Amino acid sequence: MKLVAYLENAFTVGYETPFNGLWKASFSLPANDPKNEECLPLRFVEIFDGEERLDLFRIIPKVARRSADGLMVTYNCEHVLATLLDDVMFQFHTVGNLGYYTKDVLEYVLSRQVIKRWKVGTVSFNRQFEYNWENENLLGALFSVPKPFTDEYQWTWDTTTAPWTLNLVAPSQEVEAYIRYGVNLRGIEKTTDPTNLCTRLFCLGYGEGVNQLTISDINGGLPYLDSDTQSQYGVITRIWTDRRFTSAETLKARGTALLEESKHPRVSYVVQAGELYALTNDPIDRFRGGALVRVQDAEMGEDITIRVVNKRKSDIYGQPGAVELEIANRLIDIAGSMADLANRQRIGEVYAQGATNVDTHDFADNCDPTHPAKLRFWIPEEAVRINKVRLSYESQHFRGYSKAIEGGGAIATSSGASSTTTTGPSSTVTTQPISQTNDTRNGGVVSYEPAFTTPNTMETVGDHNHGIAPGTLLMTSGGGVVTWSPSGSHQHKIGYHYHLNDIPAHTHGMDHTHNMPHTHTINLPNHTHNIQFGIYEGPIPTAMGLLVDGNNVPGSAISANELDLLPYLSKDGEGKIIRGQWHTIELVPNGLGRIVASVVIQLFVQSRGGGDY
Repeated sequence: MKLVAYLENAFTVGYETPFNGLWKASFSLPANDPKNEECLPLRFVEIFDGEERLDLFRIIPKVARRSADGLMVTYNCEHVLATLLDDVMFQFHTVGNLGYYTKDVLEYVLSRQVIKRWKVGTVSFNRQFEYNWENENLLGALFSVPKPFTDEYQWTWDTTTAPWTLNLVAPSQEVEAYIRYGVNLRGIEKTTDPTNLCTRLFCLGYGEGVNQLTISDINGGLPYLDSDTQSQYGVITRIWTDRRFTSAETLKARGTALLEESKHPRVSYVVQAGELYALTNDPIDRFRGGALVRVQDAEMGEDITIRVVNKRKSDIYGQPGAVELEIANRLIDIAGSMADLANRQRIGEVYAQGATNVDTHDFADNCDPTHPAKLRFWIPEEAVRINKVRLSYESQHFRGYSKAIEGGGAIATSSGASSTTTTGPSSTVTTQPISQTNDTRNGGVVSYEPAFTTPNTMETVGDHNHGIAPGTLLMTSGGGVVTWSPSGSHQHKIGYHYHLNDIPAHTHGMDHTHNMPHTHTINLPNHTHNIQFGIYEGPIPTAMGLLVDGNNVPGSAISANELDLLPYLSKDGEGKIIRGQWHTIELVPNGLGRIVASVVIQLFVQSRGGGDY
């Protein structure tokens, strides 16, 4: 930061420092002071109380006014802790629970800063609560972190160096200042307020109607907490609702802390005192927010030790010692703890408004171009809002579950062509066994058949000369000569003898054709085929069309995930999706196939009617 001006003419400088709250300050300048040009909105101002630095603030509204003292400009300021109001936790955030401690939660919140002005310093608590925020500014989220604590806590900070440091510590239990009648006590006012007294507290968290979170499951079946002061004040019941809590354990812890604060009437004091620190320089004469002080007033019968929940000074220059202190047996922090109770809430906070539901429809079936896969779903009349309708589907192979069906008798006739030609080598292996032949012949020429089966056979042959002319001289083996002459008719008797023939294996090749018109007539008698059961897959589509309530969805693929169907659902005259009727999705493939699909519908339904079964 860069120093731009000293405001030496500032007057009526005042401040207010609520315990665990957002500090405020104000100052005025003469209207003609040229330093007014430097006092721009959201610029930082460092304020001192005497010689002590109070803290760092930033300018918010300024008011120009005319009074008897002339024209002046008054500037209102807020502590720089308010810079956390400039950043938000957009949408839903869940942090905490086992293994995630308080310091981790604080660091998570501060990590959402756009400009890193703050960092986490000392954290004296190690709780493991679960926190949920939705569209919350960082300051509100930060101050809600210690709400479930049953112990006292105090926010402190250091803004002298950047980044500024934020601490969450246990406040001191030592008495740090005294207020005595006749010394520094100028006036005292005591208020006992039973308005927010509560001895039985019902705790409700996230949800609506019968679906709303309670503490019954972790509190012995009871949705409420009882205090130990019922015997003193009776049963005074309140209903506390905080939908930021989604954990029953955290909800109960916060409810216990609230009940502890409200089981007695709130006793508060407004004390006008003189701060003598400027005269004595003794810390016992300095009042600070959150400090324990002892107040003694014998005439009123008061001698109490109580915590300062707010400190106010209206003019640190004009009346440097004039201090107004608010001290109480319990504080009302920035979140307004008891303002959350049912009798201080708007009606809409405690009556059932509705709940967000997620409805899923699954579907799987075979389909083809003439029989598309159809999925129907119903949107009830009670649907106040429809957040989304998303379709996911996948194309798969066509699926069958059997292979054969029953059939009756029939006559089948087939006609062949007029010429059928068969060509090609034909191979036939023939093996001839060895044969034995017995034969008897008489004269003449003897002829042999392949085999004889009748023994002692005689055969007569006519005259023959074996091819030699009569009168031919023939030489004998001894050297003589004889003359050849025909012998005439005669017989040769052939006795039993054998012929052995061994024919080796061989083949015969042939080419042939058949030229004949013909028909075949087959008569099939009545019969049945047994069904073969099983799962058999067929083709898969290569393209897909999609219709929603008859409206074509362009660019459809054979598979898709989280396809938004809201623009294609049928709507009424006001552009709202029609309730109380069926809506249809059709998936049209370009061939046989199977579709597996799922539709997810998120809608907000009123939590009225019905029961809890």
